[in-house]
Parts: sequence; structure tokens; C-alpha cells
Amino acid sequence: MTMKNDQAVSPVVGVMLMLVVTIIIATVVSGFAGGLVAGGSQKSPDLAMDVKITNSGTWANSGFSAIVTGVSDPIQTSDLKIVTSWKKNDAIGGNISVGNVVNVIEPSIVSSGLNVASTAPYGFGMATVAGESAISGSSLRPNNASERWFGNYTLAPGVSMSAQPFGGMNDGTGQAYTSGYGIENSYEYTGFDSDKYTDPMQAVLGSGWEDLRTGDTVSVKVIFVPSGKTIFAKDVTVRGG
Repeated sequence: MTMKNDQAVSPVVGVMLMLVVTIIIATVVSGFAGGLVAGGSQKSPDLAMDVKITNSGTWANSGFSAIVTGVSDPIQTSDLKIVTSWKKNDAIGGNISVGNVVNVIEPSIVSSGLNVASTAPYGFGMATVAGESAISGSSLRPNNASERWFGNYTLAPGVSMSAQPFGGMNDGTGQAYTSGYGIENSYEYTGFDSDKYTDPMQAVLGSGWEDLRTGDTVSVKVIFVPSGKTIFAKDVTVRGG
């Protein structure tokens, strides 16, 4: 009895077909997985800044500033968090500032009596921000201009970030503050309840920052949240007024 050729080779063909299908499925799955990995990762931008921290003993000449000197691409501050840390004698301090997360609560001396909530550090020099000229008068009270809040502006060369301690006649009403940093005694807060309020300097450097003196060091890091990568890190030496 003779057997037809197609019947004789059909098992071999079946195995080959199964092998081909298996290879195709494996290739598709591998490509899909690779796409997920590529899609889930995000390139971190490069950032260069000139950072200064000053403590003069009073609100007038104390502050945190960071001027952007270079970026690989414009960076939305909503994608960033700033991490500071320092050690002074037995005290350990620092804080984390996250884009669009309120970290400043200041008392207001206007008749409304409402506290002022905002996010520091504040941005300046944003040429692409709509109404920049209109809010330029808010440079003394940047917490009144939401366009300047950390998380609402973009970092590009020339843009600066700033935070200062609470105090002084800087709200445009002509009324003097009776509380704040260095109002009565240098290097001390007067009448400012840190359990209730947080000023921009405390928001960026943490409570107790006023203990820092000339020559002390503060670690400043900027993290790109989508990738979790640190894109800026520097130990900044504190300056006097």
C-alpha cells in the first residue's frame, strides 16, 4: 500500500508551522515589551545654575537665588522638586519644594486678614509668560502673582528663582510689618509663629535656616520628577549680607 506524499510530510509541516507561529508571537511580545520600556522612560534635561544663599541677619538682604545659566531644553517647574539639606552643629535642616504644591503660608496685614498661600521659590525673567510686564510690579510681593509660583513657570537661560524671608515694608500698603526676620533682633524672627506660618525662605531651606552663617554649606539638588534623576547638585556656601 502506497502513501501519498502530502500525507507523509504533513506532521513535519505542522511542526514547522507551529515553530513559525511561536517565533512570530515571541517577536511581537518582545517588541511590545521593548516599546513599553522605551515609552516609560523619559530623557532628563540638563540644567546649570548659579545658586546663592545669603543670611545678613535681616529680611532685607537675605535670601535664596538661582539664576539659570544653561538648559538642554526648557524645563517646566511643574516637573521639578528642589531638595535642600544642611547641618549646623547638632541641628539638621533642609526642605523639599515641589512644583504646584503650596509651601508658603504668610500672614497678611491688609484689612481682609487673609493669610497668603503660595509656592516658592518664585520665578523672574520669564519672557514667555503672558502678562509678565503687567505683574512686574509684584516683584516685591511675588506670592501675589501666581504666574511666578514654582510649578507655573519654565526654566530657561536668564530665568531666576528666588525666595526671601518674611518682613519689612514690602507689600505696597505703606504699613510696616511688626513681625518677621530681623525686625527687632538680627538673625532672629520676631512675632512670627513658625508653627502657624512658613515664609519663602523657610519653605526652601527649612525651619531653623536662620542659624546658618557665612561659610556654612547647604546642599542644593534639583530632581526631574518624570525620570527621578538629579539634574543639578551643588554644595552652596552661605554668604553674609
